[in-house]
Amino acid sequence: MTSLSTDGFATGWLEYEKVLGQRPILKGSPQDIVDQFNGLGVALAAQAPPPDTSVETRDDTADGVPVRIYKSLDSGDQKLPIGVYYHGGGLLCGNIDGEDAWCRFIAKATPCIIVSVDYRLSQTDKFPAQLDDSMKAYHWVLKNASTLNALPNKIFTIGASAGGGLALGVADQLIKSGSRSKICGVVGLVPVTAHPSNVPEKYKSIYNSYEENKTDVPIIDADSMATFFQASAVDFKDEKAFVVLSKDLKEFPPVYIATCGKDPLRDDGVVLEAMLNDLGVPTKRDHYEGEPHYFWLFPGIQGGVEFLENVAKGAQWVLGAGS
Repeated sequence: MTSLSTDGFATGWLEYEKVLGQRPILKGSPQDIVDQFNGLGVALAAQAPPPDTSVETRDDTADGVPVRIYKSLDSGDQKLPIGVYYHGGGLLCGNIDGEDAWCRFIAKATPCIIVSVDYRLSQTDKFPAQLDDSMKAYHWVLKNASTLNALPNKIFTIGASAGGGLALGVADQLIKSGSRSKICGVVGLVPVTAHPSNVPEKYKSIYNSYEENKTDVPIIDADSMATFFQASAVDFKDEKAFVVLSKDLKEFPPVYIATCGKDPLRDDGVVLEAMLNDLGVPTKRDHYEGEPHYFWLFPGIQGGVEFLENVAKGAQWVLGAGS
């Protein structure tokens, strides 16, 4: 750890690194990353507080895709908006259990119903299987909004990292199919929106985070992202995978974005915001300078609760802006 740079990192993160005794970075082969990701998940689960039991959950299947549905008991019988949630993990790792605590928090704080989607992973199914599952789950939510006691005109997508890319991809696919009216917003947390080799020319000058955060940053670096892309066999020119390539951005609903300063994906969010702003699409972005990708993953991390509170505010904002 002594050889690793601390320049520009948030104090809270550096203090947490001292407790960890290491700088966690997912690296190596796809299987190495899966093993590291799962090991980190087990270690963090042991530190996490017990689940918030004021939020009820039930597992279901959305036309064959496993989902978990969250609703705060405080909301009683009132009809609520729905957020369709897609977890992170580079399309290679992760599941609905790993982000259960966040879904509970967001469901309660927004308040809304959260439907968290356990899409197939690239270990077994290459892209666009993940987007196909994400779409299938979204359409299931649309069909079952009344059964879920939800507001059918207040449905949004939400996701983090690769899941943020899926949340944006679902919106794009809905627009392309003539169903823009069936989504009122997107919440993208440190989302994948671009590939560094295919950033639109006009925005290349503000896309620097892959170089600035190429190495020596926690959780993921440029090599980690290369492994994720390789494992999913994604085409770098595919607008299904990289929403900045979409020809339909001008039709997007309001988009909330969160970005982190010490993240190779920082400028995925910066460029998307700039593109949407240029097209007149309402956007709102919170930025966490000095923080690495997914920093709020770590129980007790300084700023973690604030991040989730801002996500709930971001969800409230897209729901209001999309009215």
